[in-house]
Amino acid sequence: MKKSWSKEQVAGVFLTAVTQIILGYFTLFIQAIYPVWSSPFWPASGAALAAVLLGGPRMFFGIYLGLSVLGLKFFWGPYPLWMAFVVPLGNLGETGLAYFLFRYFVPKFDPSFGNLRQLAFFILLCPWIPALTSAVSIQLLLQYLGTIPPDRFFSEVAVYCLGNATGILLVTPLILVWRDLPRFPWKTPHGGKIVGLWCVLLTGLWFYSDLTPAWCRLLTVGLIPLVAWGIWATGIRGATIACLLGSVSYFALDVPGARPLSQLLEIRQQTAEKDFAVAKQIQREPGMTPPSRLAREISDQIGLLAIICVTILPLGVASDELRQKASRDRMAMTALSSSFWSWTPETGNEIEDPRIAKFLLPWAKLFHAGQKSGSLKIRPTDPSSPTFLSHWTVQETAPDGQPLRVIGLLQDFSLEEERDAALAQARLAELEIQTLRSHLNPHLLFNCLTGLRGLITADPVKAREFSGNLARFLRAVVDSEKRKTIPLREELAICGDFLRLEELRGRPLNLQTRLETKDGDILIPPLTLVTLLENAAKHGHRNGRGPLQIEISADRPDSGHIALRVCQPGNLQTPDDGANHAGLDLIRRQIGMVFGGQGRLNLKEEPSGNVVAELILPA
Repeated sequence: MKKSWSKEQVAGVFLTAVTQIILGYFTLFIQAIYPVWSSPFWPASGAALAAVLLGGPRMFFGIYLGLSVLGLKFFWGPYPLWMAFVVPLGNLGETGLAYFLFRYFVPKFDPSFGNLRQLAFFILLCPWIPALTSAVSIQLLLQYLGTIPPDRFFSEVAVYCLGNATGILLVTPLILVWRDLPRFPWKTPHGGKIVGLWCVLLTGLWFYSDLTPAWCRLLTVGLIPLVAWGIWATGIRGATIACLLGSVSYFALDVPGARPLSQLLEIRQQTAEKDFAVAKQIQREPGMTPPSRLAREISDQIGLLAIICVTILPLGVASDELRQKASRDRMAMTALSSSFWSWTPETGNEIEDPRIAKFLLPWAKLFHAGQKSGSLKIRPTDPSSPTFLSHWTVQETAPDGQPLRVIGLLQDFSLEEERDAALAQARLAELEIQTLRSHLNPHLLFNCLTGLRGLITADPVKAREFSGNLARFLRAVVDSEKRKTIPLREELAICGDFLRLEELRGRPLNLQTRLETKDGDILIPPLTLVTLLENAAKHGHRNGRGPLQIEISADRPDSGHIALRVCQPGNLQTPDDGANHAGLDLIRRQIGMVFGGQGRLNLKEEPSGNVVAELILPA
């Protein structure tokens, strides 16, 4: 199924076509001022690559449409009309190859040029191979039609290639980083720096123009460090603006004496032409061709690419990358309540974060002078202030071994101390829980062994059955104690083993449960219900020789708690000592260790003659 075109894509194709037409006529304007260039600067190539990178391959339709309309005007006259539709194919191939190289070698490309590695791939790959391919194909077509003489083929290819490569290098980054121009916050400090850089560049160009005296050009030397600082302060956005203004002025202003490299090559060119004239006069060969003027053309382009692109753009990206790294470091230091610091004998302690510096005196001891590196715990004089851990390393030392420069990191140690205290408290609570269970196990084991001793003499067959059930019961008890809490369904299974043991002892229990399926997931401390059942079996009132009726139920009194109830017939009595309630006291202490203040055990007697043990647990 073919995907239909959206309104945004149609608008993107139309905008791409209009951009190609406007930038193409801008190139003709530059050529009119600088007539030595056949294609001095082709910004349409850079705009084409930016359009495809942002809008996808469908923007190729806009590129071809715009260049075809431009070609109908440009090639009208001595050139065949069909060239207006063939020449744009070379530019399409150029853009397509650049797009392929970009997507193949930079799969996770950031359109804002966020790091130097992506910019390096862009500078080294995207302009040169595609521009050379386009230049060779188009110049072969022009030579086939006789538009250019054979001796100027390589010169025209070089100029065409460098012109298109210049357009990609300068215009593509400009469009990519300024595509959100309407939303750019000009009123912020970053926007003010960009405006300031623009003003400095315009001032320097005015000093360097023919409208000012020659001595004013000396003032531009003082603006060079200011421009470099401005590019460093504004990053890739400022660098692209500097490249744009510099490139346009480079082509538009023919400043005498402004290009020493071009002048040197021009002198060599003039010398070669004189030698050619002398040789032609001496040899009397009318077919001799004059030397090509490729030298000046290539020198201008190479100077532009080397100075503007290869220097300014990496400078801007490097500054952005360093600022992003510094911002991440500050965020990390803030989140960790940490700060970098340095020390020298002249300045003493210099702590980067003022919020941490206020806790420590300037002369606080942050390192040991006799050690090259290490860690030191620092406790401020104010007990309410946090404790810090200083990590340091000595960078410079004097001949006698005394430190001259030390750098380090201050880390808030309060959280670590609180964590260690919490771990110690948890270990203590775990130890107390194990101690409680060590008391609980002998309690159950003693009662079971007492029953077994009575059965051995009264009924040996039941005694053997009882010992087997006792073994399974104790195994389940031991396995459950490996965890702080177990699901209610596992505790009920242990209760079932306990009921069989009581039945073999001649004390049958009839256990009824009023629980829902989801109640089986309730987490309780191990052996709590078993202990409550044992307590019910011991103090509950039996109706003759029938089994003791015990009921386990659960409900939720509120959204944050669960109530487990064990109910049996009987009366709530308060004995003279606590020996009979030892198991209940162990349960209360166990609940307190596991759930803190959110769990409790209540005993109450109902008017109906039942005793209820209510276990309140957090939901």
